[in-house]
Amino acid sequence: MNDVTAVFHPRSIAIIGASHHKEKVGHQVLRNLKSAEAKYTLFPINPTSSTILGIKAFPDLSVVTEVIDVVIIATPAATVMKLIDQVIDRNLHADKNQKVKAVIVITAGFAELGQEGKEIQNIISAKLKLAGILLLGPNTLGILNPHTHLNASFAQHDIPQGNLGVISQSGAILTALFDAFQSEHCGISFAVSLGNKAGLNENDFLEYAEHDPHTEAILLYLESFTDLPIFFELASRISKKKPIIILKGGTSERGQQASGSHTAALATNQVLLKAAALQMGFTLVENLEEFVHVATFLAKHHQLPEHVLVMTNAGGPAVNTIDELAKANVALAEWSSTSLPELKDVLPNIPAHNPLDLLGDASPERFRLALQIAQRDVNIEAVVVLVTPQAMTDIPGIAEVLIQHKGRKPIFASFIGGEHLEKTRQHLRSQGIFCAPFPNEVVDVLKLMRKICQTKYKKDVFTPVKRMPAVNNPVAPNISTVFELLGQYHFRLPRYSLITQHNIESLSSLHYPLFAKTANLALLHKKQVGGVYGVVNTPSEAEKAFYALNKFSDEVLYQEVLEIEHEILLGAVNDPQFGLYMTIGLGGSYTNLIADRVYIFLPATKTQLKAAWMETKAFQAIKATPQLTDEVFANMVSMQTLLTEHPEVMSMEVNPLVVNQDGIWAADIKMLTQMVK
Repeated sequence: MNDVTAVFHPRSIAIIGASHHKEKVGHQVLRNLKSAEAKYTLFPINPTSSTILGIKAFPDLSVVTEVIDVVIIATPAATVMKLIDQVIDRNLHADKNQKVKAVIVITAGFAELGQEGKEIQNIISAKLKLAGILLLGPNTLGILNPHTHLNASFAQHDIPQGNLGVISQSGAILTALFDAFQSEHCGISFAVSLGNKAGLNENDFLEYAEHDPHTEAILLYLESFTDLPIFFELASRISKKKPIIILKGGTSERGQQASGSHTAALATNQVLLKAAALQMGFTLVENLEEFVHVATFLAKHHQLPEHVLVMTNAGGPAVNTIDELAKANVALAEWSSTSLPELKDVLPNIPAHNPLDLLGDASPERFRLALQIAQRDVNIEAVVVLVTPQAMTDIPGIAEVLIQHKGRKPIFASFIGGEHLEKTRQHLRSQGIFCAPFPNEVVDVLKLMRKICQTKYKKDVFTPVKRMPAVNNPVAPNISTVFELLGQYHFRLPRYSLITQHNIESLSSLHYPLFAKTANLALLHKKQVGGVYGVVNTPSEAEKAFYALNKFSDEVLYQEVLEIEHEILLGAVNDPQFGLYMTIGLGGSYTNLIADRVYIFLPATKTQLKAAWMETKAFQAIKATPQLTDEVFANMVSMQTLLTEHPEVMSMEVNPLVVNQDGIWAADIKMLTQMVK
């Protein structure tokens, strides 16, 4: 990873393309950078101006004799290559501590436009990398670090200091978040727009966020991943200390097409990404609304709530909310034995239930008494307050009680009603209390908090193994080689014979019945194309099968016929994006009929492998016989060991792994490797 500290803490910044014209990006960037509190020096570069915004301007980068740490380019795409050459030339003649450390290319018009733009972008990236200069962009909104008063962007708002680190592939998503944060009174520790990611990428800034003392939660909007195995390693480590929330763009086919033209992104398999989230400890949200809700909560609260109390002056909405919380698997709090006598003493007519119904005439004082006890109760981690505007309801008074009692335990509020309550809701939000018009919005946020709680405390840090890069055209090894390899790793194989034209006479000495199929491991959809013959009971049937199958391969496989009680799929793939992962679930005839797939990224601990196995319907089917479940688990461990010790294996699949009372059998195998046949 690259150290991006210099990008966020520059001594000086040159802005090539700085302008007097307010509609120009260069003007907006310079305007945002101009700050009385900033400790960096600015050098606007414009050949036709002596001063811009009251700051001395320079006609060319070469004229600036002082140190420049960061160069921002906001000029047309056709000029960028020449300007990059000027930056590199400047460094050739500078002392080590005076060299330009980073270039931020705001300009769009590169890889996102097509092949020609991509080629130019690649040249720019290669030149800067060779020169040891960091590149952010191109096609970036810029960077912000409110803690150093740095706003090197053309964003509309100045965002206050806060605890949220925001990494976004889209500048527009950043500006939308900034607008939402301003309404919700939230701040950021830093923000970066990655753009086309020709240089610096999400992994560089994720590592920065890990060590940044101001960052307590990390938000990412990504349309593609630069290096997923490295991202997994970082996420699995950082999520133990700081929540990582991801909104992934381009999850649909149309979305992928849109992101490709937006930031030159690559499609990502969303099913695998969801599996990775559970294993690595990051949290995926589904849409921008969820993204904002989680962000605004994490901006104001350090503790993630799990056990929730509902408090209300409206019985019906409270019952409905309890139902929705139960559906979302949000844990409901039980009053502790310490709280029960307190409640009976101060609220004698109110049963100590969850929801706590304070009745329709509930006064602010009644809410105050209940909240005091709830905030002290060790069983309660968050309070949801539902208020409906009845004739006697003191809405402003109840709101002030909530503000007075906000503290270690978060309060979520829903003031249910029309626009006349919006002023109260906004007042509560400004005080750090999540407030919505309807309870379902509160439930949605708590559901997301539960997801973060589930993933945050994973014990194991993922460390990807070094493997051969995935190739476009892996080959299938000889079946004898595969059987020998599986035998070395303790897979149990059915009794088998391999027959060619040279030993076809040995069919007469085999023990029948046998199952006949091609020995061609590269053949896809064997059954559909005729590569599986089926059971043969006599030498003459076996010979007939041979001549039907030898068109697919010189060798025909005759296997012992197994009694099948259950069928399991066990496989692994070295994916170009995701790296090495294993999948397990129901196999054989059930493969495409019943959804039963659990994915786990390798290497995994034995505890993780066993947990993945126990999640499947296949495990449920045979769990009554522990020796069988243990043998499947042993096969999973063996497969991982095989893949670790044989990095040339690109993929392997045992389907079915046959289960019967005699044990577990690798009945059908596919394997692709980088080895030559």
